[in-house]
Amino acid sequence: MQISKKWFLIFYQQSILMMIATVCIVVSTAVIGQELQFKVETRLTYSEDNNQGIRRELIHQFKKDALRSMMSDPKTPQTKARMIDQHFDEMTAFDNVDKFFTKFQFRKTCDTRTGKDCGQVRDNALILQGMAYVSMNAIDNFLQSKSAAAFVETSDFATLFIARKVSARKVFDEKKIEIDAQESTSSLEVVNEGDENSTISGGSGSSMSVKEKGGSVELKADTFVYEIDLGLTEALQSAIQETLVNAGFEPFPIDDVLYDYDMDGLEEMILNGEFSEDGSLNRRTLAGIKKVAAEDGVTFLAIGRVDYRLGEKNPLTNDMQVPASVSVEVVMKKGRRMRGVAVVKPTQVYGNYPIGGDDRIGLIDAQNNAVKMAMDTIVSQMQSKGLY
Repeated sequence: MQISKKWFLIFYQQSILMMIATVCIVVSTAVIGQELQFKVETRLTYSEDNNQGIRRELIHQFKKDALRSMMSDPKTPQTKARMIDQHFDEMTAFDNVDKFFTKFQFRKTCDTRTGKDCGQVRDNALILQGMAYVSMNAIDNFLQSKSAAAFVETSDFATLFIARKVSARKVFDEKKIEIDAQESTSSLEVVNEGDENSTISGGSGSSMSVKEKGGSVELKADTFVYEIDLGLTEALQSAIQETLVNAGFEPFPIDDVLYDYDMDGLEEMILNGEFSEDGSLNRRTLAGIKKVAAEDGVTFLAIGRVDYRLGEKNPLTNDMQVPASVSVEVVMKKGRRMRGVAVVKPTQVYGNYPIGGDDRIGLIDAQNNAVKMAMDTIVSQMQSKGLY
């Protein structure tokens, strides 16, 4: 049944809408500092039943949908998404939800306080479209307050990180194998005329040649040779410690402990070849570090690395990008030993810089993205276990 335009305008002005269902379409668009920016569309289907304040309800639902988008964003650690879901009703209560946003930008005029002019009537629905900026600091502070360790004294956090950069790249060409086979046959007919004489009278001959071509192609992945870069390592350690300080920990390099026990620090371990070609630390050395950390009473110890590749063109944005792989393991003192409590498996991130620009900009961007992703995951896993 067609609904007249006049009927729609009356319906809109008198605010006699009633929500039946909500449909949300959300696309993550960017990360800006400690904000997550999302494009959100909230749709309320309605009937003629009177329900005052429907536009305020529309705005409230818009905010809920923005937080749902954060939960479904692939950049949000699964553990954090589960914790948000666990406390979703409390976080999205009418009096609480605004604390998790820094601002909103709507496609058309919208007064978020009164609901005036919010939403457009289209396709038998009231639709609100805009951008929502989620405050990561507010989210993290709320989740920390719900942790079992929320009121525990600040914990120390030792770190051991290395940064490696590609020093050489070996590119393999296609290896081709070709087969060229030939075969020939011939025959003669011999006619016997008597006891001692024979001729080739009436003889016949034939020949055949078969030539076959074929083969296979062997492909090999390019080989990257990495070297530990002390400058990048120092910058990475600083970025990690800054993140931990902001999270409420008291971080320090594990060297401070190792030197007290007359053990090699990071630079000595590098010079002595304690790190293998894949960047992992010698197992015996690693076991010794964990043992000393436990004896010294270190609460948490994070061990990880970031590997930076050479800059390459980004086909989507037409600028340059630096691929980086990050992996982290966090162990905690439990009794006499250190036990694993959080882990980030090797994960690829990217840092961007303009074509013809300084690749160090891409390295710094990749470093910051790697640290944010890794520590966000680590902190979320620790929060879920009540360790932070």
